[in-house]
Amino acid sequence: MNSKYLISVKSSGLCFNIMRLIILTDIAKKYNRILYFLTKPEHIPILEMFNSHCIYIPYIDSHTEQFNNFTRNKNIHALYDLKYLSFLKKEYLNNIFNSPSIKDFTFFSGNAYDAYNTDNKFLVIDYNDGSYDTEIINSIEIEPLAVNDNILAGISHDTITINIKINVPNSERIYRFWDEVIPRVKEQYKQPILLISGNNDILEYLSKKYECACRSVKTETNYSNIRGNDIIRGKPSEIFSDVIICSLTNFIPFTRLKRDYPDIISKYTDLNFVVEKVEKFDILVEYLAKYITIQGS
Repeated sequence: MNSKYLISVKSSGLCFNIMRLIILTDIAKKYNRILYFLTKPEHIPILEMFNSHCIYIPYIDSHTEQFNNFTRNKNIHALYDLKYLSFLKKEYLNNIFNSPSIKDFTFFSGNAYDAYNTDNKFLVIDYNDGSYDTEIINSIEIEPLAVNDNILAGISHDTITINIKINVPNSERIYRFWDEVIPRVKEQYKQPILLISGNNDILEYLSKKYECACRSVKTETNYSNIRGNDIIRGKPSEIFSDVIICSLTNFIPFTRLKRDYPDIISKYTDLNFVVEKVEKFDILVEYLAKYITIQGS
């Protein structure tokens, strides 16, 4: 066989993994390549909902600790990329493709606008963050995704949903920030509010104080190289449920909070999530709102 392959070798949080899969599925189709996708094992059942033909390769435990974009940015890229490709061949690709020559590989790091096809059999993509995530994902159309109607049990389509960001657990400044935002949202919209977060402590605090609904989730704790601290997140299945719920309700993305409440935002520019790029969760929710349907509707 003279098949050519597109191999995605970066794995991240679930939302960016879903976005990356949708984007690379589109690129693989354009380049007439078979898509292989390295990912965290627990993400595979969810990713298969968006591409059941892709070949998924579970990450080994030490992958992210050894090779990630944060580390790459602190090294000479050419040398780092060569070491990374050698690691990928040894740990994954040699067994799958019978030890191909490194000359058969083209490796690049970047987003869809950086991608290009080559004559090489293997196109290896370390698909990384860029400034065009919203633009790129919204240029791609996917098939409707039907979900079970019990996902919205007790939740109205008119319910306001907000993703409560907290990238430093127990940060007093973050609690103070949301203490200012939530009352303003209640005053402006005068609708039921459902708070979404991977941190149950802040959910319980805000829901009790401001009489908002919340959905307690099963969580996991992961270290963030960029933040330099542990972050509490919902488990993948919980995150995906939150994405679906927000896509089917009146979701307020953080960009709208920044637009509507600049007086509050200006006081909290020390919080990195306030000044950073758009959250992948928010991008994915707004994108999937066009495609998610209730089963049988």
